[in-house]
Amino acid sequence: MAYNLKEIKAELAEDPKKAVANLRRETKSRTDIESYITEYKEDKRNKRPSQVDRIQKDKGQNKAVRIHLNHALNIVETLSAFVCGRPVNLIPSVEGKLHNLVKQLWRVNRMDSKVLRALMIKMSETQSAVHFYIVPIKKTSVLNKVLKQLGLGSQKREIKAKVLDNESGTMTPIFDSYGDMILFMWEYTVTIGTKAVKNIQLWDAEDYYSLSDGIGAMELVEPVKKHGFDRIPIVYDEQYLPEWYQVKSSIDRHEVALSKLGDSTDYSGHPILVTTGKVNNLPTKNETGKHFNIPLKYDDDGKEITGKVSFLEANNAPDLNRLEIDKLEDAISHGSGVPNLSLDKLKALGNVAEKTVKLMFLGTELKAEMRRSETRTFIDRCINVIVSGVVTTTNTSLKEEGSGLYYDIIFNSILPNDVNERVNVATKAVNSGLMSKKTGVSIIDLADDITEEISMIDKEKEERNTNKKSGEGGVDPNNPGNPRESNNDL
Repeated sequence: MAYNLKEIKAELAEDPKKAVANLRRETKSRTDIESYITEYKEDKRNKRPSQVDRIQKDKGQNKAVRIHLNHALNIVETLSAFVCGRPVNLIPSVEGKLHNLVKQLWRVNRMDSKVLRALMIKMSETQSAVHFYIVPIKKTSVLNKVLKQLGLGSQKREIKAKVLDNESGTMTPIFDSYGDMILFMWEYTVTIGTKAVKNIQLWDAEDYYSLSDGIGAMELVEPVKKHGFDRIPIVYDEQYLPEWYQVKSSIDRHEVALSKLGDSTDYSGHPILVTTGKVNNLPTKNETGKHFNIPLKYDDDGKEITGKVSFLEANNAPDLNRLEIDKLEDAISHGSGVPNLSLDKLKALGNVAEKTVKLMFLGTELKAEMRRSETRTFIDRCINVIVSGVVTTTNTSLKEEGSGLYYDIIFNSILPNDVNERVNVATKAVNSGLMSKKTGVSIIDLADDITEEISMIDKEKEERNTNKKSGEGGVDPNNPGNPRESNNDL
């Protein structure tokens, strides 16, 4: 449903309770989200008929085996790490004070870890958001130290960020007919004494609203005020279902199969001794030199009557169980794009080349690359909000620089690299003129900030050349009696 911002603002002023009730129609089902959270974090397996807690029932005093695996957690964490487990490189269109400040704000706010956390929350809860806000700066703030280094002088306020999740509150984005977010509502509850007080915060492109039912009815608790950005200071992202839902049936069956196997093992995993008739001298479990004595008797017709001893074993079941479990693990890995990284699997790889490793993880890389396009947009929006807060409120003198500043976002792989091979290839390509130094440094993939790394390389090269010129003729000017060692550039 498309909304009109003017109508929403008018209703908030006249009847806040009614306005909030209308906006809640766009809120995702809390029942579904809580179900996702309990399966992901609280190890609950009773939401679907196919789950192990619904199938493996206790029988009287006998407790059924119920094995819960962490497939959901593993899929979310692994895929998130492949997408942005390593910090991204932010390549600016224009170098300048604004870029330097944005880079430091990104570092001070630990935005790389916040982006990773927001991605994990989205994959597990289907929606997440990062809230940017402006607060008075403290004397002990890390940003104060950064500002001195950048030559920007002190400032009164700074930009902070926090990640919103569905355990802390309820998020409701409101969109217009073009699909642009025009309002964001955040609801949460706090306990004051013994009373639970509901609080609601709303942001549009200019204003911030704060509502509460602390005195009974839901109403504005303070006048509407400017939030300090030129856009909604919320970066929101969502997906339709949790990341593991595309393989949920395989996951459910895998847990059921292992649980049934556990039950079966308790009954028949070890041979069961079966006796018929009378058996004398039955040995105990710990007795060595086991010996059975089965007495012989005859009936009136002379037919032999004797006891019998045998072991009851399941001969084919272990192979069938193993086949099913292996196939289910393959189905989960293939469907989710997350490989089986168990210790036995990794040990079986041995020492393989970097190209081989990348091909083995090609499915995961393809899945991660599809998620990177969404994450790139998410990061780009975070940067735009930070820039808007800087040029609108905290450092308005940099507004002119903001008009031409945008970023290319480069993701870095968490897969191990063959550094020697990359250095050799990059060195040859740069020296032959087939590749720029910037591309070469990015290929080696050891520097988080490529621009800063190139600057350091050029500075060190200049220093070496200066030292080399000062020692021309092979004589150390500080000690003419000793020839200077050769200092050839490689």
